[in-house]
Amino acid sequence: MFNRKNRRRKMKKIFQWEEYLNWKNMTKEQKLNFKRASLFPFLVYVVYVFLNEYSLAILLLFGLYFLIRFKNRNKLGR
Repeated sequence: MFNRKNRRRKMKKIFQWEEYLNWKNMTKEQKLNFKRASLFPFLVYVVYVFLNEYSLAILLLFGLYFLIRFKNRNKLGR
C-alpha cells in the first residue's frame, strides 16, 4: 500500500514561513508562490463583493434563460 522503498523522496513544503522571512535566499518559484498566497484573500474579497452586489441579477438571468429554453422546447414538440 505504501512505497517504503523510496524513503528519501522530496516532500513539497506547504508551510514555509521561516523561508519566507529570508526573501533574498528564496527561489523564483518560492517567491511566486508567496505572492499568489498573499494575493488570494484579495481575490476572494473581490469575488465576494461582486456576488453580493449582482447575485440577484445573475439569478434572474439564469431563471430567464431556463424559462425561455423551457418554452422553446415545448414549441418544437408540436
